Amino acid sequence: MLLKKIGARNYFVAMIILLAITIGLVIAAFITTAFLPGSLGRTPYEYEALSACEFEPWSFEIKNLEVTFPEGGVILTVNQTDQYRSVLLLGEGTYRHNEESAAADQAGGLFMVAGHGHFDEIRGDNIFIPIEDETLLNQVTEIADQQKGIPAIWKETMPVTFHAQEDLVYYYFITPEGEPSMPPAANYSIPTLLGSALVYTLLIAISGMTLTILSPDHRYSRYWMHLGKTPPALFSLALIPVVIAIILINGFVAHLYNLPEFYSAAGYAVILFILILSAIRGKIDYLDLGLRWDRILNGYLLAVTASVLIVSAVRGLPSGINIEGTNTILQLPLIFLLLALPREMIWRGYIQAFLSRRLGVTKGLLATVIMAAIVHFILLYNANPWMTAYPYAYLEIAIFVPGTAAILGYLYLRTENILACALMHSLLLWLPGILIY
Repeated sequence: MLLKKIGARNYFVAMIILLAITIGLVIAAFITTAFLPGSLGRTPYEYEALSACEFEPWSFEIKNLEVTFPEGGVILTVNQTDQYRSVLLLGEGTYRHNEESAAADQAGGLFMVAGHGHFDEIRGDNIFIPIEDETLLNQVTEIADQQKGIPAIWKETMPVTFHAQEDLVYYYFITPEGEPSMPPAANYSIPTLLGSALVYTLLIAISGMTLTILSPDHRYSRYWMHLGKTPPALFSLALIPVVIAIILINGFVAHLYNLPEFYSAAGYAVILFILILSAIRGKIDYLDLGLRWDRILNGYLLAVTASVLIVSAVRGLPSGINIEGTNTILQLPLIFLLLALPREMIWRGYIQAFLSRRLGVTKGLLATVIMAAIVHFILLYNANPWMTAYPYAYLEIAIFVPGTAAILGYLYLRTENILACALMHSLLLWLPGILIY
């Protein structure tokens, strides 16, 4: 409110204040990452069978983990970087975590990520003999294919993974049948976790401030002002929980049958049919779903800028672009039409718009953001309940999802054009797939 008053009197002063705030946020983000270098996530690792060996009897103790293989076992390396080595250790033995032994039916192996130096230390003089038996090699490779590795959060948008800087990064037990026995054990510190929360909150705020700077002459249209003075009917508001329920059912079905992401368009199509039918019958008034001819040219530069900022903030600056022919290019319009546009028409064009008419612009946006976070948490808990034991998953629930929803909602308020929101949504899904890190 104060900034609006200043802007009304002196446009230049208002811009200086906005730039100063944005620069302050950027400096705060740099300071956080400098003092807590593990606060930023990284691109998830890719796991594949690199080498498989048998080993002789082996015992080791590392951090809160104690493992003994009295008759030896199998070690399969599935990822190797300059700093870390990811391995599967398979064999009968005893597995202890925090001085508690895992039951025999819960542990027949271990997935572990450790620094090279620490791994060589616990290996000692143990000899690894390459596996030549094709049958055994196929069996351990199948077990490797079942593993989750270090969890990636925000997988549907731009996956990132976190691990600590200590020698032992992450581990979980593997059942005798070869399946992950969750939850995992991750070495992390509270300061680093809080640092991650702070730095990503700052980056989302920087994106919002950038949108403000790039649209300094924003004014709500007369149509939007009229809607603000026209509270929606009770039926329109009562339909919002029904819409949310259909979104949840749609997500449950997609997970149950392991359907590709594009199949979620069916659930959103059902919602759009219900909304349009209700409007035709006079149950819903002013249902434009954010599609208005007088605003159709607004906001595309803002959408591109915001999406590039968010991708760069979360994943870092890319080293290149990988576009594999026309199929990669055609993915963008498909994402736009089948995923982004239906979602934005419902979340922004209906839910946020009608809540804003009832509660006011700010409260309507906030209510929409909270609902998006709750829906995401329910779907995540349904699909992977063990992720609630992985602390970084709460960055997705508490920051990434509501932060992106807030930016999309703010973009809708600045442009009143759902197509701009759908473009930003599409780019957030498409860009991480073509960028090389």
